[in-house]
Amino acid sequence: MTVQNTWKILEEDTASVASGYVTRRLLPEVAYDVYLAIETPSNARLLMMRVNQKSIGKATVFPNSNCFEVRRIALQGDDDAHATLQLVLINSRYSDIFTTLVQDIVDAIAPIADEQNAVGAFFTRLRRWQAFLEKHNPEGLSQAEQQGLYGELWFLRQVVIPQIGSRQGVKCWTGAKGTQQDFQFQHCAVEVKTTTAKQHQKLAIASERQLDNTGTGALILLHLSLDARQERGESLPDIVASLRSLLENDPIAKEELEILLFEVGYLDIHIPYYEQIGYTPREVNYFKVEGDFPRIIEADLRNGVGDVRYTISVAECRRFSIPELDVIAVIIGSHE
Repeated sequence: MTVQNTWKILEEDTASVASGYVTRRLLPEVAYDVYLAIETPSNARLLMMRVNQKSIGKATVFPNSNCFEVRRIALQGDDDAHATLQLVLINSRYSDIFTTLVQDIVDAIAPIADEQNAVGAFFTRLRRWQAFLEKHNPEGLSQAEQQGLYGELWFLRQVVIPQIGSRQGVKCWTGAKGTQQDFQFQHCAVEVKTTTAKQHQKLAIASERQLDNTGTGALILLHLSLDARQERGESLPDIVASLRSLLENDPIAKEELEILLFEVGYLDIHIPYYEQIGYTPREVNYFKVEGDFPRIIEADLRNGVGDVRYTISVAECRRFSIPELDVIAVIIGSHE
């Protein structure tokens, strides 16, 4: 039974409890106690673990965020050697994400028989979610972020994986981890930019290092021009599902993809929001960034100047166009 369904059942039972907890135990196969709970009269949702004090450790720093709070309390029935960890939703704005977060924790600890290791996994997953919530909006990716992610996944599916395989291909998608370019290969890097404007298209460059080919080998700028329409074309959830299916027979690559999707802020709970817009590629351009390519790089800046953001005209880039086959040759050459 899913976390969401269990909470719905518990909420139906809260009318009979004026004050306290309505609980349901999860994971009966493990020795430690794991519960979902609703606290009344606040109707706050909780995940609770009753464990030995030694499994928590005195020096443990509890993660927290605008979404959740972790408490260590003594409930009725807890002796001096035991305590109950409570993970509590503290902001209703994050209700959907909290449900996903708790499901993720339950799935992570389910196969762990040892109590101390389970507590360690509990905090590890929470710190991962803490970092996620510091970076990302609980309502999901913006339209621009969705469009940019679609472009990166399009290149991964259409070019990278077919040429170098699923595991290596996903590994080369490094932009999700915060690198200057979206894809890094041994002898080249590729930065992906998407646009939906029809004429006089401009590409937004995030920093003075994004089009700096120092240490990258060949630097390729991919411009993917998209037609974006309501409920037509391929949506962001469509291309995610396509990649998951493509990687079905390679669990290592598929797990890495899920990690990277999480890093960029993609969660399945936002699918209804994302599937409203579909994309159809209109034009695909590859530009080799070299020489007098229109760009600002770190070496051009005066001392004290940094964090430069600027735009470049697609029309001015066209004299640097190269065929896709040449890009593929460089990528393949990086992995021979």
